[in-house]
Amino acid sequence: MQTWTSDRLPRWLLPAAALLLILPVILLYAGRITGPLRVVIPVDGVLDLTGIDLSQEVVSIQNNWDFYPNALYTAEDFAGGPVEAAAEEDSHPQYGTYRLRIRAQPERYYTLCSYSIDYSTRVFVNGVEAVAFGRVADHAAGSVPHIGYMTLPLYTGAQGEVEIIYQFSNFVHRDGGFIQPTYLSTPQNIAEFNAGSDLISLSFSGGLLVLFCYFLLCALLQRRTAFLLLALCCMMMALRDQNFLLVHALPPDTSWYFTYRVFMGVTSLLPGMVLLLLGSLYPGVVGKLPTAVHLAAMALEAVLIALLPTIELVTVCVAAWSCTLPYLAYLVWRVARHYLRHKAFDTADALIVGGTAVLLLSILLEAALVNHVAAVSRYGVMPIGMLIFNLLMAVAISLRTRAQEIALAESRSRSEMLERMYAMNLDCLHQVAHELKTPLTVISGYAQLTGLQMTTGHISSETPENLQVIRKEALRLSDMVTKLLEYSYGRTSEAHFTAVEVGPLLDSIRAICTPMCLKNSNRLEILGRNCVDIYGSGELMLQIFINLVTNASRHTQNGLITVSASDQEDKTHVVFRVSDTGSGIDAGTLLHIFEKGYSGDGRSGLGLAICREAVESLGGRLEVEHTSPGGTVFVFTVRKMEAEA
Repeated sequence: MQTWTSDRLPRWLLPAAALLLILPVILLYAGRITGPLRVVIPVDGVLDLTGIDLSQEVVSIQNNWDFYPNALYTAEDFAGGPVEAAAEEDSHPQYGTYRLRIRAQPERYYTLCSYSIDYSTRVFVNGVEAVAFGRVADHAAGSVPHIGYMTLPLYTGAQGEVEIIYQFSNFVHRDGGFIQPTYLSTPQNIAEFNAGSDLISLSFSGGLLVLFCYFLLCALLQRRTAFLLLALCCMMMALRDQNFLLVHALPPDTSWYFTYRVFMGVTSLLPGMVLLLLGSLYPGVVGKLPTAVHLAAMALEAVLIALLPTIELVTVCVAAWSCTLPYLAYLVWRVARHYLRHKAFDTADALIVGGTAVLLLSILLEAALVNHVAAVSRYGVMPIGMLIFNLLMAVAISLRTRAQEIALAESRSRSEMLERMYAMNLDCLHQVAHELKTPLTVISGYAQLTGLQMTTGHISSETPENLQVIRKEALRLSDMVTKLLEYSYGRTSEAHFTAVEVGPLLDSIRAICTPMCLKNSNRLEILGRNCVDIYGSGELMLQIFINLVTNASRHTQNGLITVSASDQEDKTHVVFRVSDTGSGIDAGTLLHIFEKGYSGDGRSGLGLAICREAVESLGGRLEVEHTSPGGTVFVFTVRKMEAEA
């Protein structure tokens, strides 16, 4: 069954799928920015709604009110006679009056909702003060700034007319004040409209704050700068929405100066923070010096926003946005060069680049529209870019995490393989050491025996035989070293089996093993010299017997060790036995006696395992025939030469 993985999918598929999933959210947010589809335009300060059924829709009133700069008029002023002519809103006076007359069906109740004018507003409906935000005055000392969202009830009366007057004063910055997006409909429709607007604010900004908490926790646990920057960007994007900041996040009595500096700080520093985040996604690609310079510029901007008079903060904000352009160009150049050099661009890279492009596009779009579209000034475009960026980053991080898990699994597999190879090499060294130790033990034993005879002057006919045994074992040791060198250089030779005479083999065993048995005052007895020839290797057979006799002698004191051969018990195999009168093998040890590395007396635990492998290579089987406190019998079989013929 074929398994599909992300690497086998087209690279554009995951970003496209992610964008399709969040397309409804994008459209919802775009509808919030552009406002309702029905736009109504006042003519000469009069808005005629008599032909519109407001019970079916919400209308957006175009900012085409009568405007009276540098004057604070009330309904009495307009009713008392001619006032100074209305002016075009081509300048930015610090205070003034807006007036709108609405004609609609008589005896109807409507609701108007909007933000107050920046930054002090007093609203009159049909000559009665309806709401005030801050304190309006014609001089800076008397003006108290404040911003708020208002919902005003309207009653058309018997004449079907409503007069709305906005007085404003703005001594905060040089842009004066202007009418914010204004919506009008029945109370039920406006309530639903406001509920939908609040839902969007809470969904976007609340969701971004949840992401802020999540990424901040990731930064604390994983100690990664990218997560910290991502958390800060999410928090700043959430506070970028003035509706969320003013209506939901801050208490109504919060100092306006604090609120304004917070908002201007977020607006000024957000692009630079986003660029720092993008740079952190490419560690080692972006240089430390340009990043340090960019960070220093952001720190200076933060200090200026905190200390300068509010009238200068817009200038600081424009300068801050302008200062990000060199660092943006630097990032684009470094990242592009990185991909061109490495020529590797996987799905995760496509998601990162796509999310980055969307985020940067949202920043540039907001910069282009912020002074032309009032809704953009209030809500911004960057939050939706940040949301898309977060979603794409989540998919990219998931893919990178999956790739790291696969790499880790492969690394663990390699590590386990190396551990097994190390264990095999160690086992091989143990076996080699065990094999080399046997002839050295024989040589040492006969050399000590011969030296003792020569020292005491009891040289006999056995002395030349002892020297001959030493010579044979030295030659066997040399042959083993030669084979080991061949193996280490990759020039291994196959073992050659041939006819082996049992009688001479048993004689060699007697000569080699007798001194070994004398160490524990044991006697060695050989039986079955007239046995038929076997098919095998004399060297292997000798090694098997030496190991078995050595073990038997080690566990026997002042006893008898018997080596016998029989060709009558099996038609195709010769049966060999090595028995002793020692202490026997306990039941626990007997279960594992042929396992490599297992030993009941603290030794290497390789001798019997090597013997079993050697016997099996000769086509036979090795096992414990009998064991008790009175002794143990090992039995193994080797194929007869005549059976091979």
